[in-house]
Amino acid sequence: MPLSQKLSRVPLTDRSSLKGVTGILIASLRLLDKVHVGSGEFNLIVSDWNAVKRLSQEVLASKAIERVGAQAVNLMSISLKFTRVGQKVCIPGSAIKGVIRTRLELMAGKRGSGNVTSVCLSFARPRMKGLPAPGSQGWRHARIWGLTVLVDREPESYLEEEQIFELCPVCNLFGAPGTASRVLFSDMCCDNCSTQMCAISEYNMRVDVLPPGTMLKSSIVLRGVTVEELGLLIIGMGFDGINFKPILIGRMKYSCEGMGKAVFSIEKLRVATYSLDYIKGLGVSIKQSTEGFVIEGEELKKLINVAFSKARERYPDVEPFSEAEEKENLSSQLNLVRCI
Repeated sequence: MPLSQKLSRVPLTDRSSLKGVTGILIASLRLLDKVHVGSGEFNLIVSDWNAVKRLSQEVLASKAIERVGAQAVNLMSISLKFTRVGQKVCIPGSAIKGVIRTRLELMAGKRGSGNVTSVCLSFARPRMKGLPAPGSQGWRHARIWGLTVLVDREPESYLEEEQIFELCPVCNLFGAPGTASRVLFSDMCCDNCSTQMCAISEYNMRVDVLPPGTMLKSSIVLRGVTVEELGLLIIGMGFDGINFKPILIGRMKYSCEGMGKAVFSIEKLRVATYSLDYIKGLGVSIKQSTEGFVIEGEELKKLINVAFSKARERYPDVEPFSEAEEKENLSSQLNLVRCI
């Protein structure tokens, strides 16, 4: 029987406080598969306009609309465009933030044990009573994430309160209605990269994708983040205590073979002056350069390891998990098609 869990909240952090880690993480995302992040813009592609015109005349003549519609579907497909800012291909910062936040929420329920959880998952209510049947909505997602979709977690209560005093740690870090985020994500853009069209037979559509090997870069602004919260952030980015593991991103990431897999990396952390003592207290050295105060190389690895350990100690139910690897493990069961 699915488990019901209470939510363990933390005090709301003062948004004007910059205690802890304040600075800018320089991050990269390397695509291991084709990736599509939609702009919301689409085109209708018709293979034979004369045939469509003939079928429309049949409908006007009051002939069987079901038969005519079935034939028309075979003559048309949808093309989905990749997101762009100006003329530059990019993944919006809001999409990156959403992926990281959602991964943390799902990882907190992956184990499906314990009476208390650290992270809310309000959109999952009401919970599923069982795994959806193959072919139904969300069935691949449910197979990959397992118990997460069945655990009945207590939701956040901020929508019922006039003033917020406490939140789950992920809402406290990433923001919630009436509460600003303390991590800000720039768009992830790539220089001199181009997209290509890819056809997905299962959905009769073509999508604009970035090819494997594409490298995108971003800045993540941290405002008064504790070392445990920094650990949550990097766990959400795929760090498992040793390496950054592949994650899934974009549309069709669950449905298609060779689609959606990418891996994060962190190149450096530029630190604000009022964070120097806090970081040095963690045993991490900071160097001064033309960019200001910077942590990189072995000292950055040390900070990442300390942050990961502190987060796992404070929030043990948030267990690292690579949905990209699980998708590959279950590929024979998921009936995946390839985008060609």
